[in-house]
Amino acid sequence: MQTMTLNKDMSTFEATEADILNDITGPLETQGYTAANIGDIPSKTLLSIAYFFGEVIPIGRGNDHITEIRTSAEVGTRDVPLHNDKSYWRIPPRYLILYCRQASGFENNHMHVSDIHSAFLQLTEAQRTELSDRVLDIHHPSNRSSGTLKGKLVNHLNEEVFYRFRSDTIERDWEAFNTWDNLVINNLVEVPFNPGTLLIMDNWKFAHGRRLTAVENSYSRMIDRVLIM
Repeated sequence: MQTMTLNKDMSTFEATEADILNDITGPLETQGYTAANIGDIPSKTLLSIAYFFGEVIPIGRGNDHITEIRTSAEVGTRDVPLHNDKSYWRIPPRYLILYCRQASGFENNHMHVSDIHSAFLQLTEAQRTELSDRVLDIHHPSNRSSGTLKGKLVNHLNEEVFYRFRSDTIERDWEAFNTWDNLVINNLVEVPFNPGTLLIMDNWKFAHGRRLTAVENSYSRMIDRVLIM
């Protein structure tokens, strides 16, 4: 896993923020993702934590720094395949924070996470070369009319590697990708994601997704998302 360079002085943070950062920075550095139950926090605290790791990317019509994601029986009822966020951007966000604010009606309220970098390294040299060399049309997952990005699945920037991984937005009719996809699925980790849980991951090397196979008739979940470059 990469070595993070953090230039901020922990003493400049409020006590609660510093405690949260002490809990998450070590595991994030060693394993590429971490989840911690930090309880109910305001948006200000969430953003302060996010800025410790880099520059927060404002997105959406209002250029919001925090995106609210709602899942319910009426909205967002489908499974979301494993992916890293904004893989159709020229350079995807480096880190992704997901913070669960509310959840009800789930038998198992999990977020699913998998190490796409480790899975890539398990491939044969020929498969890695094929995945690295091929240029694809990378689609927006929900708005194909918005255009496509001509990009590679395996990219290098400042001596770091980042991946574009979302099986519903790229071609899947070739063996090398299908093998990679299966390795990612087989190494899936189910992370408990109850209200008050903060999940942060290396978005260049990790994929995440949700499955709605274990819910009651009425369910809902609200997540705050922060993208960091």
